[in-house]
Amino acid sequence: MRGFLRISVIMLSVLGLVASAAVSANERAANFTLIDQHGKATELHYHADAPAVVLMAHSTQSDLVAESARILAETQEMYPGLEVFLINAVDTENREMVRQDMETQGLGNLTVLDDASRLVSETLGFDYAGEVLVVETQRWQILYRGPVAEQPGESENLVAKVLAQHQAGEPISVASRQMPEAFNSEKLAFASAVAPELANNAYTDTIAHMLVEKCADCHRPGGIGPWAMTSHAMVQGFSPMIRETILTKRMPPWHADPAVGEFNHDISLSIEQQRTLVNWIDAGAPRGNGPDPLLEVTAQESAWSLGEPDLVIDLPSFDLPATGVLDYQNFIVENPLEEAVWVKAVQIIPGDHKAVHHAIATVGEATAGSVNEDEEDALFRPQLMTFVPGNDTYIYPEGNGLYVRPDMAFFTQMHYTTYGRETRDQTRIGLYFADEEPEHVLQHYSIVNPAIRIPPGEAAHEEVAYIELQRDAVIYALFPHAHYRGKSSSFTLRYPDGSEELVLNVPNYDFNWQRYFQFEEPKAVPAGTMIIHRTVFDNSSNNVSNPDPSATVDWGEQSWEEMLYGGVSFRYQERQEGDTDVNTLDYLTHIAMGFLDRNVDGILSLNEMPQDSRQQLAFPFVMLDKEKKGGLNYQQFHSLMSQDEMGGAIMSEL
Repeated sequence: MRGFLRISVIMLSVLGLVASAAVSANERAANFTLIDQHGKATELHYHADAPAVVLMAHSTQSDLVAESARILAETQEMYPGLEVFLINAVDTENREMVRQDMETQGLGNLTVLDDASRLVSETLGFDYAGEVLVVETQRWQILYRGPVAEQPGESENLVAKVLAQHQAGEPISVASRQMPEAFNSEKLAFASAVAPELANNAYTDTIAHMLVEKCADCHRPGGIGPWAMTSHAMVQGFSPMIRETILTKRMPPWHADPAVGEFNHDISLSIEQQRTLVNWIDAGAPRGNGPDPLLEVTAQESAWSLGEPDLVIDLPSFDLPATGVLDYQNFIVENPLEEAVWVKAVQIIPGDHKAVHHAIATVGEATAGSVNEDEEDALFRPQLMTFVPGNDTYIYPEGNGLYVRPDMAFFTQMHYTTYGRETRDQTRIGLYFADEEPEHVLQHYSIVNPAIRIPPGEAAHEEVAYIELQRDAVIYALFPHAHYRGKSSSFTLRYPDGSEELVLNVPNYDFNWQRYFQFEEPKAVPAGTMIIHRTVFDNSSNNVSNPDPSATVDWGEQSWEEMLYGGVSFRYQERQEGDTDVNTLDYLTHIAMGFLDRNVDGILSLNEMPQDSRQQLAFPFVMLDKEKKGGLNYQQFHSLMSQDEMGGAIMSEL
């Protein structure tokens, strides 16, 4: 065991991951992902095409730090493609404070990354705000550590000197410099702190329970995780990888911005949990005293946790090869019921938990027996639930139900992943019915933009769409969806008075981990509220998941195509007749208005309509625009869409 422990510590040191042994010049800068003052994510090793990356420890309200930042901004202009990132790890300074300070200093164009856990700053070995690292991007070697200039106010730019030598292929003459005495006031509070001594029972009482709560739903025998957390020895062996995935925010797979909103089933690690786990790993991941709770981690079970369902839907079996990437499978199962029911809860049980990455179950009108229907059709139906590992049961909000008529069918979109051996899956869906008709009808709307067009090589191409709620409503959950080029996604509420609230930010979207984000406190919103959904797409070669950076990418259901799709789960404040049915005209009007209105002002102008239909629509637009606002609001556009000839012309163009 001691030999195993010693090997683990050596592995951590070789990887440059032990915070206590801070990296210095000529050492490698470990990868990390942080969120900046604007809510955007940055991964260090993403910028492999940059000539170099400059990192500087940051703090607000400091003339010395601001002066150093200005010099770096000037340096960035001197070297095209140079990436400059400031890293703020001051626990009393939040993103908004940083954003305001940078604007006040006239440095709003510089990116400041929020290192709230301090783990990145400690790993990089920052001791002072204003301390700089220059990193080359082929091997991620640190070329220089020290101040921007020898002394504050001096003209010589040491960073520019290093960059010039690096660009010329010359040896770096000065690899490090001590920080000037003037920066003693900028000493970071954590720089000289001693790592807390681990209690002998730290693993038993804290670490193992954290792993069970946050990780073991996937990392268990038969789970979708590539290895099972079944003992301390397993975790210790994988501890370098665990540390790396925490710093890069790849694990746990929860991609909502922690600064925006609170959601159910949040499997992310708190700042305190991140520090506790990484400090334990840096100490060698010691076993300590006490029993090993991970020995109690059992194989993935297949049981109905809410009791025997009222109806079990058996999906068609599906054979998976041992390797390869599989297209989504879309199954349809006939409804065996002879009368309508109200669904109050759902559970999805995969036949092979290791193979099922996620499943989206919906209900709607269709002919049974069809397999592999278009993904875009599946996205527009009322959703029963979305399954991801660790979230296999959905009990609907109190007083809500989903109405299922006997003429409807059940649809399920399956995302399968191979794991090294051939297998067969047959997923089962259990439905639980309400004894009485509920007070509210659970609704589902889709926000889509089928007109997206992503230029080749574009690293940050944004598309937008929205829906405008016509009645007072309560929003329960949001679902962002894109494909392999999806980079980030967000939902903003714009209220009738014009004020806006960002309610979900997903700064590092991952196609492989899709989920509904359910608000801990549902959002009550008035009629006229716009739910605005934005997605940024990365069609550059830096996106390692990009199927083809040279392609112009349009809407499509295949993963090499793209989608801007946002799902909204909600109910109306007051129930009305017809809420159990989907009004096709209302739905299509919402969708069309939401993506045709390109400037998102709630008014659809003639110039925003498809060009080939503008001449035909010119007169109806003038007649319907009674307030002479220069376009149509939702109700006026709805009137236009209700006219068979006009509505048909618009939809044919789309």
